[in-house]
Amino acid sequence: MTRQTTFFFTLLMLATGTLFAREQWTEEQAWAWQEKVGVIKGFNEPYPAYPDMSRTEVLQKAHEAGLNSVRFWVQGNTAEEQIAYIQQMIDDADRFGMTVSPVISFVAGKYWQNRGKQPMREYEATVRQVVRNFAREKRIVFWDLWNEPRYEDKAETYEQLDIIEQMVGWCRDEDIEQPITSSIIWATIKEGSKPLKRMAEVEAMMDIHNFHYYNCALDFSKHIYDMMDFLQKIGNRPMVATECLTRTNGSGIARTLAAFSKYKVNFYVWGLYINDRNWETRWGQSTYDPYGPMFHNLFYSDGDVYDSREIDMLKNYRFCEKNEELYPPLEETERWSHERVWKWMVTGPLKGFIANEQKSLPHTDGYNAVKIAFSYNEWKSDTASFFRHMDDLLAQAAEQGRSVMPLLLTDDDFLSPHQSLAEYVGSVVGRYYCDTRIKAWELYHHPGEKVNDTNALEQLVTLLFRHARNQYANQPLTMTPYVQVRAFEPEFDYWGALVHGRTGGWDRLVYEGGSNARLCYTIWSLSDITAFSACPKAPETGWLASICYRFGRPVFCTQWNIDDDTDIDAYLQRFAKSQIFWFSSGVDIQSEKLAGFKFEQISTQRQTTEGIL
Repeated sequence: MTRQTTFFFTLLMLATGTLFAREQWTEEQAWAWQEKVGVIKGFNEPYPAYPDMSRTEVLQKAHEAGLNSVRFWVQGNTAEEQIAYIQQMIDDADRFGMTVSPVISFVAGKYWQNRGKQPMREYEATVRQVVRNFAREKRIVFWDLWNEPRYEDKAETYEQLDIIEQMVGWCRDEDIEQPITSSIIWATIKEGSKPLKRMAEVEAMMDIHNFHYYNCALDFSKHIYDMMDFLQKIGNRPMVATECLTRTNGSGIARTLAAFSKYKVNFYVWGLYINDRNWETRWGQSTYDPYGPMFHNLFYSDGDVYDSREIDMLKNYRFCEKNEELYPPLEETERWSHERVWKWMVTGPLKGFIANEQKSLPHTDGYNAVKIAFSYNEWKSDTASFFRHMDDLLAQAAEQGRSVMPLLLTDDDFLSPHQSLAEYVGSVVGRYYCDTRIKAWELYHHPGEKVNDTNALEQLVTLLFRHARNQYANQPLTMTPYVQVRAFEPEFDYWGALVHGRTGGWDRLVYEGGSNARLCYTIWSLSDITAFSACPKAPETGWLASICYRFGRPVFCTQWNIDDDTDIDAYLQRFAKSQIFWFSSGVDIQSEKLAGFKFEQISTQRQTTEGIL
């Protein structure tokens, strides 16, 4: 080759941008990048809570929540406008020590919509100019080339994947120092499908893996594990979940990060503040109607955190060591927040009775709720018949204008295989998870009343809560521990024993059978609402209710035995004053007493140096 030819070839390479083109990163280079940048904890799109909120206010809030990166869609009609937009985002984020990850999908989307009019070379020139301008920018943590290409077995799916493959080549030609990636994998993995095969081929070109998943909790996290295993089969590279966080199916912060930490996954949650994009309700729903729980976002519009537990998890997120469990188990993390459970109870006091006949419900006036026991053995022997029976009873209750609390298990079921009991609980709760005729679930009544094996009871209680939680029901879950209050001596001042500074409460609780303080505390600590069964007399019941009140949640008396000696007025006064939802095992309460029962407002007097005002 002559010197003149060599010079011409060099000019050609410079003109096409391939002289310094780099190859795909090796796995070692990718992991070196991960070690350098550390764990990425980011969020998507810094939309303001209200029109005059600045972007820096949004980024500052994210920084205070423990987040260190922001992913955003590049905007602008020209390469120059897009460059300016990226630069401003970099500068804003840098004020809080945050990195950025630009998504070129805005550019790609405009090309896709106009691909019959805009030549590919114009699109290529724009992309090249944008990435070339930031090729050495260390505050860009990676480039996301195309957001969620199609995944169906259609022509446009393969056309989009072909474009992404070309984009990878353009970015390599520009010799950018940041990793190249694209959120190609974002739907349920269907091994062997034709589009997945092509998606895997393009994914294999990326420097790091990038995926979206909003179902991280389903089936005890099996599906997200399958997706991450699939990506690791393509290549042992760092992973970034650039979109996640949906609470309606349990894939909130806790279960999502629990799965990610095991696989050393960087992440970007969707949304920060509640804002005009209405991300707080699920896809296809409108915030014009009430919603709950919040779908995306970490903060209310005023900056109050949706769930303070989540912020602690974000701040403390790290990659797990081998065989390490970084987060509490499902039965603990998916317990309802205090706010959510109190909002659920806004319909007012439950005045319920316990149905003794399971085939049909009695017509009793004045009651607005009923507790119905269902049979595990019936479910086991004929599941279809079981659900027909349950459907019928729920329909009867609705016709009578009554909410239902289903009771699923007692100690009579303990000797059955515990895994089967858990599957029964999960099956029933899962079938009726959004049925508003059900006010709450009593999973187990009086564990330990007939069974003495406390350790086995505690394991079963935990297992049942775990399987019920895995259904992410729209009704609260509870159990009623087997605990009572030691009968008061005639002269005992039970009110005075609980005044400020005196030690008292748990010291008068008594247990029998396999129940004890630890089992009781475990049940109350896992329950969304706090349940107890009434004592023989109203004063002792008030004492037990005061212990339940310490958990800060709605209190249910799930069994109140009424007989001729019952001081009904004393009980109703206690229930009204302490705002206790109740179910009686008798139906002889006078209708006027039922009609007049309501909760009393709680008002506390001020204390001054002169005394109580």
